[in-house]
Amino acid sequence: MIPHTAPAGILPISHGNIRDDVYAVLRRGILRHDYPPGYRFDLNDLSIQLGISRTPVKEALHRLESEGLVDILPRRGTFVTTLDAIDIGDGFGVRLALERYAADAVVEQVTDADIARLNEIRRQMGALLDAPEFASVVEQYILLDQDFHVEIISLARNRRLVEIYRTIGGPLRMARIFSRYSAADYRTYTEVEHDAIMQAILKRNVVALCAAMTAHIVRAHGRISNSLVAGESRRDS
Repeated sequence: MIPHTAPAGILPISHGNIRDDVYAVLRRGILRHDYPPGYRFDLNDLSIQLGISRTPVKEALHRLESEGLVDILPRRGTFVTTLDAIDIGDGFGVRLALERYAADAVVEQVTDADIARLNEIRRQMGALLDAPEFASVVEQYILLDQDFHVEIISLARNRRLVEIYRTIGGPLRMARIFSRYSAADYRTYTEVEHDAIMQAILKRNVVALCAAMTAHIVRAHGRISNSLVAGESRRDS
């Protein structure tokens, strides 16, 4: 178990919606690895550091649990989710099942306005790839990548489906951040695979869309798995 010493630089919450602010601070700390996998949160320490009561801290942690970013274990504590290869594989499997399930409705209901929104997300992703220091904006790129996929799922016009899809994103996004891909990596793989997905949507071709989604998710799973294994090898060396 990783000690629960708080990272340096955490500041008191002083404005805005306290619940949302606490959630955002903790979520950002997890995704930036300030709170690494296995880190144990201490509610008393957090409430003192943030200058608030325990209630909004507990609520924020429960929200993070619903996203798969923390595990709340009775009588043991609250921990940042550990990046387990099996769990990550399960997450990709669920993601693939949901995207393939949505594909029929997507091609039937997609509008020109929907396609414009998808293209705008991709434009923003492309602009980030051109940033002089991509490492400083990689989290923004990953969030936009998730927005791209959530937007596609939302085209099925099924609110519950979108809610379920969002819950599997946290650990997978965490794994991608820790994988530390370069802009060149994303251009070579992610952008090319997104091109194939967009072409299938533009053609309203459900067979091509399912094939493109499957290829993208299977390859992304393989890339992340290989990267995490390499990271473990570097830490063990």
